This record gives sequence, structure tokens and C-alpha cells, in this order.
Amino acid sequence: MCRVENRINTPQSTEEFMIDRAARDEIVAAIEAYMNDEITAFAFADTTHRIATSTKDEAVGEAVETLWYFYDDITNHKIVANKEEWNLMQRFILFLQSDAELATKCERQWSVTQIVVLCLIAFIVLFAWIFGESWVLLITWIGAGALTWEIDRRFRAPLRAGRLIDVTTFPFDSSLDIIRAARTVSNFHKRRFPPELAKRHIRTGWLGRLGDTQIHIPRPILLPLAFIGWTIILPCVLFWQLLPLYAHQRTVIIPTVSHQQ
Repeated sequence: MCRVENRINTPQSTEEFMIDRAARDEIVAAIEAYMNDEITAFAFADTTHRIATSTKDEAVGEAVETLWYFYDDITNHKIVANKEEWNLMQRFILFLQSDAELATKCERQWSVTQIVVLCLIAFIVLFAWIFGESWVLLITWIGAGALTWEIDRRFRAPLRAGRLIDVTTFPFDSSLDIIRAARTVSNFHKRRFPPELAKRHIRTGWLGRLGDTQIHIPRPILLPLAFIGWTIILPCVLFWQLLPLYAHQRTVIIPTVSHQQ
């Protein structure tokens, strides 16, 4: 969730953060109940989504959006999590128990890339009208695919990279932020990952094995396949690149004053 703004060259205004202590405490209670096997996935989903829709606290919304990936919407089950997911839940508890502030902002950025793509569309239409279904049109189509691929790599990929997170510290920005937040919450204690959770699965049988299977394709094979697919869906790519670029900014501020539960 983020506010979308047009990019302008003016001094940035002071951000106003929203901390809803009641909503944060409710989310923490729901996460702890889920981790303690006191509620199942359906009850956890209903509770967290109800809280998220009743507050403007962006930290609550981010927690609910992230934790949505930790349970199944079809099968009601007790907590199923690996060690990394278990630790992430605990970091969210710490984040919400502290008065850490979170604000996100998206800037809509128009650039020359939209003009290039518009000209490219015009060239493809012109070549199709002049040459029809011929090798010239095929070469033009492949060239357009290569150009749009390069536009994505040079202009859009860096913005997406800016949205990447460190999964070992999220929702905090760094390990130092975790230490600073822990100092402000006197009753937070990190819990060890229960070994029995490693044996739990949402689905059993061949569906469970299929869900746990990870397929790794070597990069020399993956890139040509990706480019072929990219070229096949070129009309969708062109439409997508006509849209403005988005720069996502996520700000986390750790309090210096202790918060007592």
C-alpha cells in the first residue's frame, strides 16, 4: 500500500505517520495465537483482515499483506511455517509492539521511454501495413522485443530492485534496527523455532510433494526462454511500458523512547 504522487522538483513535505496502538496490539495477539496453535488459518485470516480494514496504520496493513502468504485460503489448518517464516512473524511482533513508524510512497515518473515505445508501436503498425506478413515484419517484431527488453532492463528493473527487501531483517531495514527496536520493548522475547513444525504440511500426498518441489533452470537456458516468451506477448509488453514508471519509497523510523506494554 502506498500513496501515488507525480514526481515534482519541490522540497518534500514532512511525513505524517499513523500509529494505531489498539490495532497493533490486536494484530500481535492474533499472530501469537496463530503461532501458539490457539487459532487456525481461517480464524487468523478473518481476524487480521478485519483489523487491517479498520485502521490507517500502514504497518498493520503491511503485516497483514505479508502474512497472507503464510496460510492457505482453501484448507483450514494450524500454523505451517518454516524457520524463516517463524522468525519473520516474530519480527513483525517486535515491529508492532514497538512504536516503529512506517510510511510508503510511490512516485509516478513519466520519461522518454514512453515516447520511444509509442514510436515503436507506430513503426510496427507501419511495417505491417507496408510489408504484411513477411520476414521484414518478423525481424521488426524481434527487434522491437529486444528494444523493449533493454528498456525494461535499464529503466524499470532498477526501480523494481529498489523495492527488494532483505528477507533476513524485514520488516526492519537492518539488524541494527531490530536491536534498537528490541531495546524499546521490555517484554519481547524471541522464541525458538519448534522442531515439530518442520514436519507439518498444508497438503499431503502428491499435492504436498508438488508444492514443496523447487525447479531451478540454469540461466543460459532461462534467458532465451524468457526472451521468447517476452517476444510472444510483445503487445502486452508495449502497453505495459506505455504506463509510467513507479518509484517506491519505504521509510522505517525506530523510536528512541521505550514503549511499555
